[in-house]
Formats: sequence, C-alpha cells, structure tokens
Amino acid sequence: MSVLSGIFLLGAAAIAAPILFHLIRRTPKAHYEFSSLMFLKPSPPKLTRRSRLDQWLLLLLRSLVILLLAIAFMRPYFRSEAQLSPEDAPQRHVAIVVDQSASMRRGNLWQQAIEEAKSTVDGLELTEEVSLFSFDETLHTVVTPEQTGQLTRSQRRELVREKLDQLSPTWGASNLGGALQSVAERLEAADDLRQTHAALQIVLVGDLQSGSQLDALQTSQWPESVRLDARPIEPTDATNARVRVLASDDESSDEQRAPRVRVRNAANSQIEQFEVAWSDGNTDQSRSVAYYVPPGESLVLDVPYDLGEVKPDRLMLHGDAPGMEFDNTFYVVPPLQEQIQIAYFGSEEESDPAEMRFYLSRAFGETPARKVEVAAFNAEAVPKWEFDAAPRLAVIAQPLSPAQQQEVERYLEHGGHALVVLKSDEMVGQMSDWLGGVSLLPSQQADDAQQEAYAMLGHIDFRHPLFVPFAAARYNDFTKIRFWRHRSVNLEGVENANVIAQFEDGTPALWSTPRGAGTLYVMTAGWNRSDSQLALSTKFLPLLSRWLELAARGELASQSYVVKQAVPLPEASGKRSVRLPDGTTVDLADGATTFTETTEPGIYTLIHDGRQSPFAVNLADAESETDLLPLERLEQFGIPLGSTPTQAEQLAQMRQLRDVELESRQKIWKWLVVAVLVLLAMETLLAARRTHQPAQAMGDLA
Repeated sequence: MSVLSGIFLLGAAAIAAPILFHLIRRTPKAHYEFSSLMFLKPSPPKLTRRSRLDQWLLLLLRSLVILLLAIAFMRPYFRSEAQLSPEDAPQRHVAIVVDQSASMRRGNLWQQAIEEAKSTVDGLELTEEVSLFSFDETLHTVVTPEQTGQLTRSQRRELVREKLDQLSPTWGASNLGGALQSVAERLEAADDLRQTHAALQIVLVGDLQSGSQLDALQTSQWPESVRLDARPIEPTDATNARVRVLASDDESSDEQRAPRVRVRNAANSQIEQFEVAWSDGNTDQSRSVAYYVPPGESLVLDVPYDLGEVKPDRLMLHGDAPGMEFDNTFYVVPPLQEQIQIAYFGSEEESDPAEMRFYLSRAFGETPARKVEVAAFNAEAVPKWEFDAAPRLAVIAQPLSPAQQQEVERYLEHGGHALVVLKSDEMVGQMSDWLGGVSLLPSQQADDAQQEAYAMLGHIDFRHPLFVPFAAARYNDFTKIRFWRHRSVNLEGVENANVIAQFEDGTPALWSTPRGAGTLYVMTAGWNRSDSQLALSTKFLPLLSRWLELAARGELASQSYVVKQAVPLPEASGKRSVRLPDGTTVDLADGATTFTETTEPGIYTLIHDGRQSPFAVNLADAESETDLLPLERLEQFGIPLGSTPTQAEQLAQMRQLRDVELESRQKIWKWLVVAVLVLLAMETLLAARRTHQPAQAMGDLA
C-alpha cells in the first residue's frame, strides 16, 4: 500500500494525548479539618507504584480513532504492478547560447558566463542532449548532435566544455533576437526530423544588455515547444561611459570648427567626472576636456585639437571604471582636405547671376574636408586631361566642338561622369548625334516664348542612385521647383537611355546613358533663371553633391563604419589590399566588391592604384547601452520563460498523476472514515457504561 501525502503521518503523534489523559490521576481538591485529628502527626501515604493504566479498552479505541484519521488524510491506495520506465518520459535537448558580443568584455563578465555555461553542462542528466551556440552580430554553431553524431552524449559534453574554454568575446554587436529565433527554429526542425518529441530548452547566458537587437523576434513566430531560460550575468560595478564624435551638420562653413564630442553615462554609474582628449595611439595630442555627466545623462562639448605633424586618429575617454574600457576609444580618419575639380563648358561670365556658372561656382563652400574648384572652358578651349588629373564631374552647357567632344569622350571611356544641360533647341540639334540620336518633339518646334505656363516634375525614379538620398517622405517633395522652359525631346533613337525624371506631360527631364566605363547624364532644362527655379531650391546643393559622390572614382563611399559592417569597395585596376589596425595586410580577391573583415575597431587602409584610402571602424553605438534588458520585453514576443522539467522530474510528475488517479478510483479513505465513526460509537457506549456507578443502598437509621 502507498499513500499520496505521507506528511499526515505526523498526525498519528496525537495518540499520545489519550495515553497522557489516562495516566493522569485525579486527586481530591477539597480539604477538611477534623478536630479529633489535629494533635496527630501527619504521615503522607507512601508511593508504592507508579500510575498505571486502568481503562485499556477505551485507550485502545481512542488511539485507533486518531491513527485511522491520520491514515485517511494520507489518502492510501494500492499501487499497481506496472512501473514507469525512462522511455515513458520525453528526453530534453538543451541548447546553451553564449553571448560573445563586445559588451561581454566588461570586467569579469566573460569568466562568469563561461562558469555558468559549464555548470549548466554539469547539471544535465545522462539522457539529455546538449548543443552549444555563440552569437554576436551573427549566430555561430559550435557543437550540435548533428555535427557530432559519432560521439556519445558524455563525450559530447566534454567537447562542449573544451569549446567553451576556446571561446572569447568579439567586437561585434549583439543581435539577440536573431540568435534566439535561429536556435529555436533549429531545435524544432531537428526534433521534427528525428521524431524524438524532446523537451526543447534554450539556456541563454549573457549580460542581456538593453542595446541588443530584437527586430527578428517581431517578424517571426516563436515555436511553442521551445522554452527560454535566461540567465543574465551582471558586473560587480555597473559604471560605464562611452564617447562618440558627432557628425557635423554645417559642411558649408568656411571656418574650421572643433569636433563635437558626446559622452554618455550609464544609468547605474557610480562615476560622474570624465576627461576626453585626442590621441595618436601613444600619447594625448590635445588638451583634455573635462566632462561632468550625471548617471543616465549625456553631454556634448567641443574637443579641439592642433593639426601638427602627427594627426590624432582617435578620441580617448579617461576616468571610466576599471575593466569598462571597451568603448572608451572612438576612431576617426585624420582630416585631409579633398581637392575636387569640376569642368564647366560654357561661355557666360562667372559673375552673371542669371546664368548657370554663377550658381555652380558658389554652390560648394570650402570646408576642412573638401575644396571644390570650377574650371571653365569656352568654345575654343580644348582640355588636355590625363586620367589622374581628370575632373570629378564635367558640366556641359553649350555645344561642344569636335575636339572637345573627342576629349570628353575619352574622359567618359575612362570612367568619368558628365552632365549635359540642353539650354536651347539649337543645342539639341547640334549635339543630337553625339547624344545618341536625341530629337525635338514636333510640338516643341513652336516658339517657346509664347508659353506662359510652367512645368513641374511629375515622376522621379527614387530607386536610381542619384535620387536615393531623397527617397524618404521628408525629402521627396519636388513640387516647389518650377520650370519655365524645358526642351521636349524624343528618346526613341537613344540606346540604353534610362529616364530618371519626367515632367508632368511625360517628356524626359533627366536621363542617363552608359559611355564606356563612365556615365553621361542629360537634362532638358538648366538651373539658370530663364529656365527654372532649381538653383534657388533646397534640392540644388544636395543634388550636385550626390553627383560628385557618384562620380568619385577609386574613393570609398564613407570613411566611417562599424565592426562587422561590409565596406563597399570602389572600382580599381590592379592589385588591391587592406592594411589592418595591427599592421598586417590582407590581399583582396580580383573582382571583390566588399571588404568584410572589419572584426575589430581601428584605422584600416585600402591600398589600390598606388593610393591609400584610410577608413575608421568603430564599435556599434548600441553595444554601449549596457543597462539590463527587462525579461518582460522577451515575454512580449511570445517567448515562454522558464526551465523545462528534466526527464526525472517528468517521470515523478507522471507517477504522481498516476497515483492520484489510482487513489481517486479506490477511495480507501472513505472506508477508513466509516471505521472511525464505528469506533467512536463503540468508545462512546463503553465510556458511558464505565462511568455509570449504581447507588449504594442506605440502611435504616435507628
């Protein structure tokens, strides 16, 4: 016989109460004085034997009642002969996911994470499967049963311990959502393939920083069969501050302004005083600027530097807590002013405010990063460009002579970019053949002076690289630009013409055609006063700047990237290589379009065509948001938190359910209650009989 609740056996100890009551002898409490005995010496009775039990049957009945009640509360039942085996409960598959992003470099977080992961492996049962994953920007598969099918489970656990010792934190950001979603889907797919119906468990070991990316959890459905056991690792000191250089929003200023630097302090920080200085990697190259930043706040100040022989390439933050220096350095490319030349083919004077050259020469002010010069060529001047000395962009606002056409054609063949602005009908006719067969529409041959209405752009291809920066709703409104005159042309004879913008009447406003390795753009209206208001629009300068960006040959699109970000490579001939921050050089494959080995912060240098193009790689800004992520955020994505029961716990639950079912069918406790009632009735009758004493007969008094 078995019982469901053995704790009620302690109630049988109440049997001691009847025994004590039976052992207690009642003595008379009344005290009477007799005069005849007052001169006698009192002699108390001698104790000859201890108290003894007189009512054995009553004592037995009362004790039996208490014992049967205790057994009834224990809910006894007769166990069946069938026993549960380990095969009756599903096994567990535990996937240990370790965060190895840059924030795990803080203090002793990494050592704590490895110890926690190893303790998880040590706590597994012999029948449980184990996998090991790590993640930063991407998920890394370290050990899985599919990859190590030839190993036993005990051997696989030893392999997991060895791999944990080999892991180390990287400089990448934390894509927590993508890692969890990928592991959950892999566990479910592997279980479906093997048909094991295992209990799937993910054990997440990391700092669970609030800057972790969770976008993947919003776009995917979490598998219901997978539970997440999050084990956050926290540092002993939560102090952490980070430094960043803010991008300048005033590139048109002629004065060199000190860089704006922001220092942000963590919400739980214990330090408020910091210092920031420029450095070349060895010593500070500028005066330190003091920052007072309360916890959870940020402060932006100017941090000036002197341009000497050694140019600083990084900002250093001093005063952070020991062990929290992983985000205290921000790398920048040393400032070098880029010299850009624009060739302008036109006869008008630069000082004429009604013509295009006036606005073009004043569009780009000199900045510390860029100086733009406009070189004008009239109808007789023929440029003699060598490829290295060619302009960044050629703007053609008048018909070209045959010699000029030949030179510009050579410029385009070598990868140059040219913009032709059709300012008159005569220019369309004179340059029709060179432009590929452009012709005026018949309706346009009327006198344009009779047209009083203006035209607007009706369609713009914002997918074209020229207009991609304007694709956002905040910048894509071109309806305020009025075109007083434009040339309505027919492009049926032009091969490979890509219309980028059209007027409301459907005629082309801007198109491009490939010319050798370069690109030729054509506009049917200029930005001179008689043609349009384009030069007075806020879109004019960004549009010209975008043309210069697209025309940059052999130059990087940007000089600032983050760790693990792919760097687009410019087209170049010959051998190309990249010098890493540690000084080693990596050769690039022929035809490579991106460089992906940005594995650590620092200054990288692209070496190509005899030139060196440096670019900076920094830690992702979100990686410095080290506050603890609330677990409620994960629950909002439908992730069940907690630990799945082990096989032993599942067997115990199954046994408990089976025992409860057996007990509910047998209901032995009801018969025990009936027996208790019968015994109580017998005890009552016997006690009443024993306590009734017959009255003694009284003799006659004489």
